[in-house]
Amino acid sequence: MADRTQSLKQERAQLAADLRHQGRTWVGVAAAFAGRYKVNMRVAFRLAHGWSQREAAEAWNARWPDEPKTFKNFSYWEVWPSGTGHAPSLDTLARLAELYECSVADLLTDYSDYRHLDLARQEAVPAVRESAPRTGSVRSVASPMTLAAPAAVSAGVIRVVPERLVDEFEALTDTYRRMDYSAGAPSVQADVVSHLRRMLEVGNRAGNRQTEHRLLGAIGDAAQLASWLAMDAQNYALARSYCQLALSVAEKGNDRAMRAYVLGVIGQIHLHAGEGSKALRVLSTAQELSEHGVPPAVRAWIAEAVSEAHAFAGEPGVGLRALHAAEAGFDAVRLDNTPAWLSFFNDECHTARLQGRGLMRLHQPREAARALFEALDTLPATFVRERSGTLIDLAFVYAQQREIEEACRVAAEAEELARATQSDRNLRRLRELLVELLPWTSMECVQDLCRRLLLN
Repeated sequence: MADRTQSLKQERAQLAADLRHQGRTWVGVAAAFAGRYKVNMRVAFRLAHGWSQREAAEAWNARWPDEPKTFKNFSYWEVWPSGTGHAPSLDTLARLAELYECSVADLLTDYSDYRHLDLARQEAVPAVRESAPRTGSVRSVASPMTLAAPAAVSAGVIRVVPERLVDEFEALTDTYRRMDYSAGAPSVQADVVSHLRRMLEVGNRAGNRQTEHRLLGAIGDAAQLASWLAMDAQNYALARSYCQLALSVAEKGNDRAMRAYVLGVIGQIHLHAGEGSKALRVLSTAQELSEHGVPPAVRAWIAEAVSEAHAFAGEPGVGLRALHAAEAGFDAVRLDNTPAWLSFFNDECHTARLQGRGLMRLHQPREAARALFEALDTLPATFVRERSGTLIDLAFVYAQQREIEEACRVAAEAEELARATQSDRNLRRLRELLVELLPWTSMECVQDLCRRLLLN
């Protein structure tokens, strides 16, 4: 993990140096970082300077020692305008602008690019009415149906599916995925189902075998996304049905990687339902399938799920070995060898997040805390539900260490995000945390958390 983090830091440092050598201003460098790493400009400026949140706070304190800040201050400013962020004051923005060598306006600019959703680029599909997409956070997310995308086109008018239409299908699925991260499953679930149905209707209209293979992959991706959305609502039967659809499509397209991954998702469904033994059986099949001809990201992701399953089964030794295998697999994961539908796994924040969760499940609190803090430090502001889940894992870690006040404080922060994204899954995990806190119900902080979770 340390090697991977250092490698990414070196990659960013080299990118910044190259752009500066080309004569780019810090604004130009930050804009490039925002586009490449999918972060807002406040995060982008910090990354462009090669700083973690802690290092940025140290740079601030060296310049203004009378008004010291911590990495948490930077986290709040960067997460804003989500519900758990804190809006930086004008004075703070002025100092950040001085620190990053830019203007205040640059810190508030969003460089998200939605041009790939413009159907004017799609030659084979009739033009549709366009609505300008909005960018934003939990409180300002474009509705998928306002985007100029294939969802607005009737399948009946598509006689032959060309490559470019598959590009648009893939782009729309990715848009829904990001909206799910930011606003939660209920915000996109119905639209994902409609999107999936539309692709199924044209699934046999590909212009050639290469396009057919890509179209099947796009359908499988949307189906597994629909499964995750159903899982978040704790509708496990529906989640399994979408996985079966994804498996059928993967088999038709001879997509070994998708088959292995979807089996892993089925394993996760069993884990979320508390069925550890069933999860292990499915994940064992997934591991066997992924031994040959499957990208390292898929193998590492499955190994992490296997680790969790052994933790559920009360086998911590085997679980730790599986987690070490996952960590070793992370080192081989690169953007160019990772399927697009698992590309999020290429980022250090997700590898740290999953490692932390696995270590928490295996009751290794000290190591888990380190990984979870790294994940919280690097998770993009738009990944609101994932941040909630990571905070829940950290609350469990604090409970394992008997730091009850910290466990309640972190859990309260996670609860706000879980409600903002309407995540039944995360709210259920928070209620499971209450069981761990039963020995301390006389403490006021535990009582407050009970009221938040059980009376709202």
